[in-house]
Amino acid sequence: MKKSLFLIPVLALVLVFSLTQCKKNYNCGLKVICHFTTTGIDTGAVVPNAELTIYPNAITAGRTVHPAIEQGKNGTTNDNGTYEHSYPYEALLNVTATYRDTVENKEYVGNTQIKLQEGQVIEKVILMSPRQ
Repeated sequence: MKKSLFLIPVLALVLVFSLTQCKKNYNCGLKVICHFTTTGIDTGAVVPNAELTIYPNAITAGRTVHPAIEQGKNGTTNDNGTYEHSYPYEALLNVTATYRDTVENKEYVGNTQIKLQEGQVIEKVILMSPRQ
């Protein structure tokens, strides 16, 4: 009798904890928009076909980069100057953008850091200025 009285609360607790577990959304989105600047002020003009390099903040010796980061490490902005990608987990990433204007023979560069967050699409604008 005493064993059954002890088992009932234990089973109830196990049942409560198993039913209240949250299912995590590991989909972390990244959206980068590239804009031209010459004075540090956003001109509003987007940069199509800017090449993006996306990489983790630091990689310790002997460790490898997760395949999802490796897959999304390079990208190109579309005609609207945007690039989007999803990662399966949170991460702190550096983004470097480069663009070569063949008409004016100038190279534009810009960078930012993005902290991916679970279940969200993090949007960042990169101001790209001429390389000196």
